[in-house]
Amino acid sequence: MATKLNESIGRTPPVDPNARLDEFGYRRIDGDRFTSREWMDLEWKNMWRRVWNMACRESDLPEPGDYYVCEFGKESLIFIRQQDGSIRGFYNVCQHRGNLLALGGEGCGHSTFLQCGYHGWEWNIDGSVKHVSDLETFPQYADGIPEGDLDMSGFEVDTWAGWVWFKLDEGGESLQDFLGVVPAHLDPYEIDRWVIADYKTFEWPCNWKAACDAFNESYHFQTLHAQMMQWSNGIAEIELHGIHSRMVNQYGTVDPRHDDQDNIGDRLARYMSGMGIDAATYDRPPKDFRLTVQEMKRSIQDQTHFAYRNLNDDQLSDTYHYTIFPNVSWNVFPEGINGFRYRPHPTDPNKCYYDLILMRYVGPNDPEPDYTHRTFSIDELPNTYSEVMDLEMDVIVSEVLEQDGSNLGPVQRGLASDGFRGMVLCDQEARVRQFHELVEDYVMGRR
Repeated sequence: MATKLNESIGRTPPVDPNARLDEFGYRRIDGDRFTSREWMDLEWKNMWRRVWNMACRESDLPEPGDYYVCEFGKESLIFIRQQDGSIRGFYNVCQHRGNLLALGGEGCGHSTFLQCGYHGWEWNIDGSVKHVSDLETFPQYADGIPEGDLDMSGFEVDTWAGWVWFKLDEGGESLQDFLGVVPAHLDPYEIDRWVIADYKTFEWPCNWKAACDAFNESYHFQTLHAQMMQWSNGIAEIELHGIHSRMVNQYGTVDPRHDDQDNIGDRLARYMSGMGIDAATYDRPPKDFRLTVQEMKRSIQDQTHFAYRNLNDDQLSDTYHYTIFPNVSWNVFPEGINGFRYRPHPTDPNKCYYDLILMRYVGPNDPEPDYTHRTFSIDELPNTYSEVMDLEMDVIVSEVLEQDGSNLGPVQRGLASDGFRGMVLCDQEARVRQFHELVEDYVMGRR
């Protein structure tokens, strides 16, 4: 059952400053789990098949017969809009000789039925077999095809926030139960009304968990993203919510550890410019610019299509970073989401697919963004995102993302080193600690 916005939207609760961060202990996290094929296989069997995963936007399938092919680990999956308006999910595979039905990899298509290009077998969009070429030459079907015997294999599908979600194994939690408090926290942003403004996939030379770790803490800001200290607070507020988590970073301020609290640096000046403010005439302390942003947005909340009226003051300026276990991270702003999804590689634990999915809240009179999804292999990774993104990205955003990506090859090599004795994590990395304990619980059959 799809989760929809209520007529009366509740407020996103603030982070509890007394939230416990030590409930997962302090033991080291070993490096083998990032490089072991055995661990990778157990993740697939015991975790990936049992959790809810994000596929595509509902808007990718507007009409019956519209379909979307999603590449996920070793599987190719197809999601099809049905005649009754529902969406069903099937393994994208012919029940005759195993050929893929919809070819060409990830993306959208439309068909009134699916045909295998190998021997011409056909399936209806509800997954039932439509046609078997030369059926009379199959003695096992002399009395007809038993009901369901040649139907496409399906799996569970549901929707939330305009996204299609799926779970491969039968049973277990509903999507609503799996998401826990996340919809109550994020529905005020009205994400179901947003659109994808750009979507690119990058094959990275690291395990998917190393990629997830890179975006699950801000402890690294002061070193890897030192320039961010001019315009954001890297000391995040952190909260763990069952298998999910969030952290809040103040944007439009100065990190309290920054050595210059009195002058507006070039990065903060650029950030101000993006908000329509000239740093040369700004007459408040640099650290208070986030308050200026809040005041600006609150003053126009009744004249804009953005959901400012549903949000708390700090949501108007700060980034609310949610990780939806196991592999979706959203940097949420009132106007859009910088979204990251980390998909496991089909065969190699030392590689993964990083999906950069940028969502925006488009106004009623604004044109739909025009983008083309592309996948870049390790051998063709760009130097900068501006080379390949269809949506223009501000340099202060692209700079941070490029630093994250370029760091992960060396991280993966180090995790594989015989000299590495395991990750030692602090409370600023509590979300990383929670994440790895949960993955291990699934892998070891404790969940």
